[in-house]
Amino acid sequence: MSYNILLEDMIRDVGGCGRFQWIMSVIGQSSKSIAAWSMLAMTFNGQQPDFMCRSSSKQEENFDNVCSPENITECDGYVFSDDMNTVVNEWNLVCDTKWIAALITTIQMSGVLVGCFISGHLGDLLGRKPTFFLSLLILIVFNVVAYFSVNWQMYSAIRFVLGMGIGFFLTVHYNVMTEFALSRWRPRIVAVPAWALEAGLFALAAWALKDWKKLHLVTAAIGVPFLLTYCFVQESARWLVTKGRYDDAEKVIYTIAKLNGKPKPDTSRIMEEAAKSDSDRMTTHYTALHLFKTRELVKITTGLLFIWMSISYSYYGLTFGVNSLAGNLYLNMFLMNIIEAPASFSIMYIVNRFGRKHCCIFFFMFTGLCGVVVGIIQYVDTPHRGVVTNAFALASKMGIACGWGCLIVYTTELYPTVVRTIAYGLHNTSARIGGMVAPQIVFLNDDIPGLMYFLSAVMMIASSLICSLFPDTKDKILEDTFKTDQNKASCTVEMTADAHSANKHLEKLIQSDTCLNAGHHV
Repeated sequence: MSYNILLEDMIRDVGGCGRFQWIMSVIGQSSKSIAAWSMLAMTFNGQQPDFMCRSSSKQEENFDNVCSPENITECDGYVFSDDMNTVVNEWNLVCDTKWIAALITTIQMSGVLVGCFISGHLGDLLGRKPTFFLSLLILIVFNVVAYFSVNWQMYSAIRFVLGMGIGFFLTVHYNVMTEFALSRWRPRIVAVPAWALEAGLFALAAWALKDWKKLHLVTAAIGVPFLLTYCFVQESARWLVTKGRYDDAEKVIYTIAKLNGKPKPDTSRIMEEAAKSDSDRMTTHYTALHLFKTRELVKITTGLLFIWMSISYSYYGLTFGVNSLAGNLYLNMFLMNIIEAPASFSIMYIVNRFGRKHCCIFFFMFTGLCGVVVGIIQYVDTPHRGVVTNAFALASKMGIACGWGCLIVYTTELYPTVVRTIAYGLHNTSARIGGMVAPQIVFLNDDIPGLMYFLSAVMMIASSLICSLFPDTKDKILEDTFKTDQNKASCTVEMTADAHSANKHLEKLIQSDTCLNAGHHV
């Protein structure tokens, strides 16, 4: 049988979801905090405090949140309220320069785009581990540098670099966790609502500090402890095998067995099958072009590019457009983020129960229909419009969170290990196009009510239809190479070993997972 099946069995034999997998999941999920806070910084930093326009001709201050052209010519400076300190009042980004705050957010998201694209290839060339810790280092250093920004141009450049660090992190951190996990546990790992909880904490921090500079320093501080985990985090054994680094892969497997309290396994069979599967695999340089290798891959890759762009636009449109909701800013920020937590827990069950494909279809359609309702409500004159808008906007955010969680699992399972980070990086790159567009649509939404929600609805409904064309990956063993690259070794269960080995493998498949029997949760 193919070596990736043997490797899946090996992971089960050395503990499956033992102590090592738990610790890796804790590190991967909790380290999201610095990425989440860095990503969401502009939801507070770009807010416009109340201000007064000082008129030089009238020698008086006129309260003016929306300056008219006449006031602009007469304005001799601004006096901002002291309830918050953001980049807007730091550099007077109001009236004729109001658009700059949205531009800074778009620049940040363009950095995420570049980071996702680069890190996909770095994750394949250098490995998951060094790329992961490089992302943490970038986020820590440049959050500190942001504190010393002297103008909005410098701050924009720093946010671009921070965006690159976020892109690096988002591309590799799931692979760092999931490539050590069994099929049934991958959705559970992804579904842990760490991002939602940590984003909710960001809203509380913004409410407590009310200062963009202090937020940057706190963000950098929470990332420092994760650098100390470098010696514990292991490189992906799957990636090491695909690169022909069998000795290093054995060391990782032995480390996992030791930490999980299991005996040292015999890895000779895996390494033999890996060597036989493709003698050219180790010398092949994989690129994004391999994602379009066959007609089926062209359909999957192009469809996923649109879906990732759509869901990212919808997610960040709601996130950065939180000021369009009725009520308290900080409360809305908190609710918009924390609403993802209970929804994400449901993914742990439904993705394995109903399959990745059908869950994606359902949540994409649900999000689209909520967007239609919110868009229509903007044109209905009713005293309850604010409450209804908030309710359906929160429901839409919940649907997006569930759909994105399912999509992450789905995407990582549709591609083999040799191009998994490249594929994930490419689709994350596409997602950042949606993230770049979102702040600009949020800016236009003030003049065209409902635009942000109607566009989201159209894109998410289309994504649901596109997703229906893909195969499901429920209970699928992770592939490590392309099927055509494995010659006689298939990425599905094939009886290429003797009857005894085949029967032994089938028995393992029939047996219940030890982790499930123990009732553990990742």
